[in-house]
Amino acid sequence: MSTWKTKVSPIRAVMGFNAMTDANLVVFANGVLKGLTGNASFPNPTVPLTTFGNDITAHSNAMTAALDGGKNAKTASKKTKKAVVNDLRQLAMYAESNCNEDMAIFTTSGFTARAKPAASGPVAVPTFKSLDYGAHPGEILVFIKSVTGAKSYNVRFGPMPPTPPASAGGPSSTPASAGATAGAAPGAAPSSWTVLNVANIKKAMPVDNLTSGTLYAFQVQALGMQGLSAWSDSSTIMCP
Repeated sequence: MSTWKTKVSPIRAVMGFNAMTDANLVVFANGVLKGLTGNASFPNPTVPLTTFGNDITAHSNAMTAALDGGKNAKTASKKTKKAVVNDLRQLAMYAESNCNEDMAIFTTSGFTARAKPAASGPVAVPTFKSLDYGAHPGEILVFIKSVTGAKSYNVRFGPMPPTPPASAGGPSSTPASAGATAGAAPGAAPSSWTVLNVANIKKAMPVDNLTSGTLYAFQVQALGMQGLSAWSDSSTIMCP
């Protein structure tokens, strides 16, 4: 029995600092400064917190001065914002690397974590929409019902062993000549399978060169990001 292991996604910080308004950036940066100050989980920040605090104060002051609209003041505000953004990026990477992939620890840094993708398990077992006769003898048309997460499908088929005729002399014996079309014995399975890969299930997949008058079993499995599903239960059809 296969054991599936879900891959753990590393914690990553939201890095859209440059897109923040000046006011929001100052509020956010002060939150990070508060979160990291005295935090035993992050004892050695890559940007000294004193430097970080000074950069925040400088940007807050430059932001206020720029409200008058002076060109020099606006230039100074852009420069101080850049310094704060650079500090935040370095500190965010530091928090990512030192949180031990523990979300509770990471959030104490004051940073916001990116949403993780939903964990995915093995793909579900698919089924057939239908098995139908083809355009000529010896052809079966296979219609597969899609499953979420499947990238492709495998179909396998094989001839079923005929029901053995009843013993001679019995009151209801079956002629040997009828054995090939009498159906399969309960619990029987093909002695061998032929496997085909199916990339496109939007239309029927024709299976040719089968033996007319023979009962065939068909099964299907799906291939997802984490491997193959189990094979479906058998569906049977008498080849025309």
